[in-house]
Amino acid sequence: MLGALFVSQVPAGAIGPSLPQPSTGFDNQVYKVAYDGDVVYSGGIFTRARNTDGQFADRTYLAAVNSTTGALLPFAPALNGSVHEVKTGGGYLYIAGKFTQVDGVSRSRVARFDLDSGEFDPTWNPKPSATVYTIEPVGSTVYLGGTFTSVGGFAQPTLAAVNASDGKPVTSFKPTLTEGGVRDVQVGHGRLYVAGSFETLGGHEQYGKLGAVNPTTGAVDTSFVSKVYVLTREVEIAGDRVYAALDGRGGEIRAFTRSGSTLWYQAVDGGMQSVEVWGSTVIGGGHFDRACVTNHAGPLGECVDGVRAERGKLLAVDMNGRLLDWNPGANGIVGAWDVTAHSSGSNLTVGGSFTTFAGGTHVQKRLAIFD
Repeated sequence: MLGALFVSQVPAGAIGPSLPQPSTGFDNQVYKVAYDGDVVYSGGIFTRARNTDGQFADRTYLAAVNSTTGALLPFAPALNGSVHEVKTGGGYLYIAGKFTQVDGVSRSRVARFDLDSGEFDPTWNPKPSATVYTIEPVGSTVYLGGTFTSVGGFAQPTLAAVNASDGKPVTSFKPTLTEGGVRDVQVGHGRLYVAGSFETLGGHEQYGKLGAVNPTTGAVDTSFVSKVYVLTREVEIAGDRVYAALDGRGGEIRAFTRSGSTLWYQAVDGGMQSVEVWGSTVIGGGHFDRACVTNHAGPLGECVDGVRAERGKLLAVDMNGRLLDWNPGANGIVGAWDVTAHSSGSNLTVGGSFTTFAGGTHVQKRLAIFD
């Protein structure tokens, strides 16, 4: 079935403008973005921002931009290290990464801010022992994933849960992962989906890299078997489907059923680092330059069985896996780290290392907002 699908797959109609609107740019990479209304929060390794009026401002690893006007907003907390995740929920902006201070206060790798006031919350302090790459607030619980071995003194490697109220560990949540880190977690279908580089989940290799656990106990959900064996950067839930961004020499967007069976894939000649559902399309971002006919990649990630189309760091497919003609043509070696759509579908924000689009003719540095 997959072979037949790819033989018939041809570029389809455009989904919207291929060039981003003018907006604030940054002096270094943006790793993650998140919306709260018309505000886009960005986290990364940048230290300076260039506003739409050409003026520069200090922004240490965390910033906020108006997604309608593209203008830099006053929100400017002082951090001492990189931010690898930004997520909004429950009235807060949650951030995670490698930082150990926020506004001069000791704060190990995760923190949160009140979305109404923008104020740092000094009372919430989970204290993970090492880097946190993903954070997911869900009701009274906040899930953390990364390379840590403990949270708040509680030994729970790689994937843990803490209370949204006070940041203390939820000791009844005890998943078992080995040999690797967690890069993304998403709640859906009554499960907590887990993606990353870990070798086993619940003691079994067949659930490694992309699996699911019970969100209360952490026990592996054996009814989801994806059979993915490469680093999985991101997982996205939409309706009855699960989408994943697979990294490697040659990466993929891959779509799954709720049981983990593959519906379709679109492979590329480099790593796929982010996946997002935007309306009736699926957007992929990464460090690729071409969309491949199959997922058979060579030693340098090249498309062994032929190139379907040129696609610089970003591409779009429809819900049946057919490649669309949307082609912003971003540059950069690393390319796009994160692709996130507004909940209304009104726009899409991309963070990464890029500095231009349309083959170098359109300058937009490391943050791009598409209508």
